[in-house]
Amino acid sequence: MWPISPSRPRPVVFGAASVRSLDPALLAAVDLRPPVRRGDLLPLLDEKPGTVVLVDGLFGGTMAVTPTECRQLMDAGWTLVGCSSMGALRAADLWPLGAIGIGDIFTLYRLGTLTSDADVAVALDPDDGHRELTVSTVHVRAVLAAAVEAGLLAPARRTELARAAEDIHWTERSWAACRAAWSDLGITPTVLSAILRLGREPRLHPKVRDADAALRAVLARDWLGDEAVEGRRCPACQEPLAAGVLFCPTCVSEAHETCL
Repeated sequence: MWPISPSRPRPVVFGAASVRSLDPALLAAVDLRPPVRRGDLLPLLDEKPGTVVLVDGLFGGTMAVTPTECRQLMDAGWTLVGCSSMGALRAADLWPLGAIGIGDIFTLYRLGTLTSDADVAVALDPDDGHRELTVSTVHVRAVLAAAVEAGLLAPARRTELARAAEDIHWTERSWAACRAAWSDLGITPTVLSAILRLGREPRLHPKVRDADAALRAVLARDWLGDEAVEGRRCPACQEPLAAGVLFCPTCVSEAHETCL
C-alpha cells in the first residue's frame, strides 16, 4: 500500500481507460477523476498547489483541455505531469515551461516521432467508466510489433496491417473493424485470433504501461527536479539511470520499435 500523508495531498489524476487495469493500491493512493476536459483544471486554482497527473482526456465531441489552462495551473504552483494520451500531448506541448512527461508515448511526441493527436485518439463509453470502444494507432502498432516478435507476422505484413488499421477513422477503429480489414488482406482466422488475444493484454497497451509508470513515479516522488531522489530508475524498466537522464537508451529504442 502506498503511504498517504495528511501533510501531502494525494495527487489529482484525470484518467479512466488507461488506468482501469492498474494495481488498486495505486488508484487508492490518488484522487482519481474522470478524463479531463476543458474547464476541469480551473477549480484547482482555488486549492493548495499539489501534483496533477493528466492521463486520459476528452476531445472530438467535447472541448479538450488547453495548454493555456495547464500553464495557468503551473503558474499557480502546481506540478503538472502528463502521460499516455491527452496527458502525453499536453506534456509534450509544455515541457519547456516545466511540465513533466513520463512514458513511451510522451517520449515519442517529444522526439517528434509522433506528431498527430489522432495517434492516441479513441472513442470512450461514458456509461461504462469511459471504457475504450475503439483502439488507438499506438496500441495497434504495439500489438502488431508483439505479433512479429511472436512469429505470427513478418515485418512487412506488420506495416501493411498497421496502415490498414490507420485508414479506419478513430471513431470506428474497433478490434472487430481491424479484424475485418486484416481478413481482407488475407490474414488467416488463426493468426487474427492470436493477434486479438495480444490486444487484450494490458502489458502490450502503451497507454496502460505509461500510466502505471507515471503513477508509480509520482507516488514515489521519483522524477527529475528539485525533489528527485538519488538513484533514480527508468520508469519503463527500472534500470538505474545516470544523472539528468529521463529514460534508459534501451527503452527509448524499444519505444520507437513498438509504437511506430
